Amino acid sequence: MDAPRFFERVGRRGFYRPVAVVTFEQAVALCAESMQYARSLELVDLLLNSSGLTGFSSPDVFERYTIASHWAQSAGGTLTVALVCRPEFMDPQKIALLMAQNRGISGEVFTAETAALAWLDSRTGSFAAMP
Repeated sequence: MDAPRFFERVGRRGFYRPVAVVTFEQAVALCAESMQYARSLELVDLLLNSSGLTGFSSPDVFERYTIASHWAQSAGGTLTVALVCRPEFMDPQKIALLMAQNRGISGEVFTAETAALAWLDSRTGSFAAMP
């Protein structure tokens, strides 16, 4: 599997920061691909910053279910994912996250990359990004 564009590996952590104008379906597919790629490298965690993906509106509840389903399938039970989204896309109830966690996913959703990175470091230790 080739590395997705905008994917970076630092030690045992992946960083995916795509920038593109896409449809909702394309955005979900890009994020799923990055999770699958991170798993293929046997990485511990992934910081997935989707803030650079534009061209679609804030997901409704059914689209959030789609996100959760793809997240669960793509991350499996082995990859911890910190998802960063634009503030206007953040659901205060975090319904997609709850649905994904109910499927065994270890993850969290943030509106700032610094908070996502701090959360990952607190879970895996600051050495996860070291080679």
